[in-house]
Amino acid sequence: MSPHDDRHIGVNVAVALMTISERALKTLLVNLGEALWALPSGEPRYDEALQDAAERVLREQLGIHAEYLEQLYTFGAHIPRNRQRRITVAYYALIPSSSLRPELLTGLKDAAWFAEKDQPKLVDGHGLIVQVAQQRLRGKLSYSAVGFELLPELFTLAELQTIYELILGKTLDKRNFRRKITELGIIEATGSKRSSGRGPQAALHRFRPEVFQRIEAKGDIFAF
Repeated sequence: MSPHDDRHIGVNVAVALMTISERALKTLLVNLGEALWALPSGEPRYDEALQDAAERVLREQLGIHAEYLEQLYTFGAHIPRNRQRRITVAYYALIPSSSLRPELLTGLKDAAWFAEKDQPKLVDGHGLIVQVAQQRLRGKLSYSAVGFELLPELFTLAELQTIYELILGKTLDKRNFRRKITELGIIEATGSKRSSGRGPQAALHRFRPEVFQRIEAKGDIFAF
């Protein structure tokens, strides 16, 4: 590019923040007005790492901190005619709905959570980012512990199975699922129970990351 070339390349970060709510995998979208929605996004500062910029976008725009944040992909194939090209470094983040304050789950002024089937029209490229983020999550579910990022510290086996079913989009056999998880040894019973309001109380479990680290190199360990 010559010193007098007026073409411009801008860089921003966008975050696909996902949670499980009302028995659906949902993504948080920001309302730009005129029925147009977008992912939380912004430009990184000159002296700011890209991941720090992504964390700041969630913090400043939504008041949310996500423990799990991972770079997803770089989007920028489109070359516009107006000579103002934009490169988007996308991230995806996961957060348990139980860790969100009620107003962050249902009462945000200019943002809302959307299941895939209800997703509104998004600004250019952001729909693809959501799609790729969901595909990445589904893909990692088979060989990583990423599904546990959507659960509270203590959870029931039914809640764990629901996470996998909602992300994979299919029903899993209850007996086989519990046998597989138990054989892996990656969860442990806490001795505590929780009432769901229906039927007997369910035993609470916690994730054992130290056990998972010893077996995660074995490939598709969650092949249900």
